[in-house]
This record gives sequence, C-alpha cells and structure tokens, in this order.
Amino acid sequence: MLRHFLKFTPLGRIVLIPLRLYGALTYSFRQISLALRWAFTSKEHYNHTYHLTPLSRAYLVSYTAVICGHPESEIEKHFIELENDEELRRSLIERALASPDRHNSDIEPRYGRRLGWYALVRATKPKTVVETGVDRGLGTVVIAAALRHNASEGFPGMLYATDIVPTCGHLMSETYRQFSKIIIGDSVDSLKKFDQPVDIFIHDSDHRPEYEWAEFLAIEPKLHPDSITMSDNSQQTSKLLEFSKRIDRSFLYFQDQPLKHWWPGDGIGAAFIPGQRYYFPVEKK
Repeated sequence: MLRHFLKFTPLGRIVLIPLRLYGALTYSFRQISLALRWAFTSKEHYNHTYHLTPLSRAYLVSYTAVICGHPESEIEKHFIELENDEELRRSLIERALASPDRHNSDIEPRYGRRLGWYALVRATKPKTVVETGVDRGLGTVVIAAALRHNASEGFPGMLYATDIVPTCGHLMSETYRQFSKIIIGDSVDSLKKFDQPVDIFIHDSDHRPEYEWAEFLAIEPKLHPDSITMSDNSQQTSKLLEFSKRIDRSFLYFQDQPLKHWWPGDGIGAAFIPGQRYYFPVEKK
C-alpha cells in the first residue's frame, strides 16, 4: 500500500521530494568534495588529465578493438605496455619539472583515454599520423612513443602535429621528437598544405564546430579509403558524426569516466569501416 501511495498518488510525489533531493545533493556534495581536493592538490586549470576508472578503462579496450578490428587481448597488451613504460614516464616527469609550465600543470603523467590512441597506433602500424592541437604535448608524446615501438619492430611511421603556439610540446624530449614533427601555424592552413596520404587523423585543437568542420574538409583530400578519422572531445560537437556520413563511414563514440576527479570526462569519436582489420603495412589492392 505504501509503495502504491508513493508511486501513484500526487501526495506521494510530494512526500518523496526530500528523498529525491537528498539523493541529488549527495551526488553534488561528492563532486564538491572532489573539486575541493583537486583545487589544493592539482595545478591544472584546463586540459585536465586523469586516470580512468577500471570500468572505463575496460570499455576503452573494447572500443579501441572495435575501431581497428584487432582482438581485445592485443589492445589490452598495448595498454599495459604504455602503463609500464618507465622510460617514457621518467621523460615526461623530467620535462614537466624543467618546463616554465610546471606551475600550472601536474607532474604525474596520467594518460586517460590516450591509452586508446597509443593502442590504436601500435595495433595498426600507420605510416602517417596527423594530430591537430599539441598544447603541452602529452597526447603527442604518447603517439610518438607508439611509433617508436613500431619502428623498433620494423614498421616506421611519423606523426605530424599542428599547433598555433610556437612554444607548444614542452613534454617532448629528443627521443620522441625523432618520430614526430610539430608544424606551427593555423591547423586548417597546415592541413591544406600537407602533401601525404594520412592513415590516422586526430582532431584535438579548436573545438568550435565551424573550425572542427574546416579541419575535416582540409584533411579530406589526404585521406585514403582505409583511413581512420578521430576527434577528441567529440562530446562538444557533432561534426565528426556529420563527416563520417559525408565519407560513408560508421561513427562510434566513447565517453571516458575519470577516476577520483570532479571533471565529468571527455570522449573520443571515430569514423571507420566496421569489421575491418586495420593494418596499414598491408598494401591494398
């Protein structure tokens, strides 16, 4: 009877208001607690970095496997490889400590969804990766580290990363710069001038819809039938979804879940051919 009263009567709805409010405020207070902790322990004020929850990490393994057509066991292996790369970790910490940006960025490397970028590059062995938006260079270094491992296995590749700020990429040591080239200037202009076929393209610069769309149009002539196109922060615009329809590709989105962080998370969009095993060293007929 009580359940019927609470669920199906106008008065029951009113009685439940305090309980509903308590549930909502419990979540809000938890986020406030995380925000206060972050305010005093982190130095970041944008481009938040964080670890993923175990469940979110598992979903990212699956997502990456679906995108590139490789088994989850292989993707998991690449995740672990990055997480256990002490040489890369030491390099990132040393560069962060030596940078003028050390006062507004955290020293600890937290890869988050960049684990997926790394595993995608390791699995597919691309010859040419293009990324827009470098900033401190964490994602750029992660991709370069994957290309470095690929090269050691006989699959050389190069990352071309664009940014409008000349001082970007302070996290990159010479070890990883060997596998990347930073192009300074407006990303759209740089993409229009780029003269190589692109295996993997990652938009991660200005996330205004009109600018993201302009980047896709600029890179489109450089894409080949087996290219993968990705967009970081795809929760902000639908432009990659629209572009995937333009180039007749499927679209898939992943939303990450930060571990012990007030930020709600970001996401990755991908335009790809479902069911295809992407492996760029194989020449397509």
